[in-house]
This record gives sequence, structure tokens and C-alpha cells, in this order.
Amino acid sequence: MPAKPVYFHQIGAAIEALRRLDTDWVDRRAVEEALGVSKTVAWRILRRSGAQDGPGNTLVCRRGELIEALEALRQGEDYRREVKRRDRIADYLKRLAEVGRTRRTKVAEDHRAIELLSSRLGRLPTGVELTPRRLTVEFSSPQEFLERMGTVIFALQNDYDAVRQFIESGIG
Repeated sequence: MPAKPVYFHQIGAAIEALRRLDTDWVDRRAVEEALGVSKTVAWRILRRSGAQDGPGNTLVCRRGELIEALEALRQGEDYRREVKRRDRIADYLKRLAEVGRTRRTKVAEDHRAIELLSSRLGRLPTGVELTPRRLTVEFSSPQEFLERMGTVIFALQNDYDAVRQFIESGIG
């Protein structure tokens, strides 16, 4: 078991879910679902929480004992430190994603974007000429270049077999 369990950030939600259960006994599967952990980790958590052998070769724990064990874990310094660390990482990733979004180049907007995404070999725009041996793209601005190249790329993606057959028909 790692020194800083990956399920720390789920403990609060897991305790609430366990409190809502109608049963006094909790099995491994319930711990897996509540904490989002593997079978092995759920088994270890149950063992540490005073679990005992149940019917059908299962491991079960009284719900109250499991909640107490998770509450004690949540009160520990390791828990607080790990939650703060994860929060710092999440904030950093959020800021990084915002920077990435601001640096993305828009190729097309709204209905033009939908047209671009659904491009096909037979519907290449004016200024784009594809022969079995040559691709010619005429443009008058960087935006027009992006749109037309995007159309070619999506036509290739959407109609690859037709493009391949078209090119092969001119070879030989």
C-alpha cells in the first residue's frame, strides 16, 4: 500500500455513501465502489477496519466500524497533507488547461466548423484541387489557409478509402 493512498480524496464522499446504506454490513464491493479502489485495496481497507470472514468466502465489516476507521484516517496529518497536495496539482492543471485553451488557433466557427468536420473528397472547396498526383491549395489569408487545409485533412479522415482509391487510380 502506498504511503499516500490515492483514495484519500474520496474518503468524505465514501463516508456519506456508507451512512446512506440500508445494511449494517459492508462488503468488499461496496468499499470498491465508494472509494473507487481495486479489489485488493478494498480488501486491505476492510482488514484494517476490523473486517471478518462473511458468508460465501467474503470479507465483511460492520458499517459503523468502517465509518469510524475512515473518519480516523481523515483526521490524520497524512490525509490533510495529501488533500492539499492534490488540490495544488488540480489548481495547476486547471491553470495549464486555461493557458492551452487561450493558445488554440480557431480554424473555423459555428456552421463553418461543422462543414469542415464533415468534409468529403467529392466536396472539397473552391481553391482546393486534388489530382491523383498533386494537391493544390490556393489561399489569400492565413485563416483561409487553415480552413482549406483543415478541409483536406478531414476529407482524408472521413473518406480515406475513397481518397486512397482516387490516388491509386492515377498511379500506374
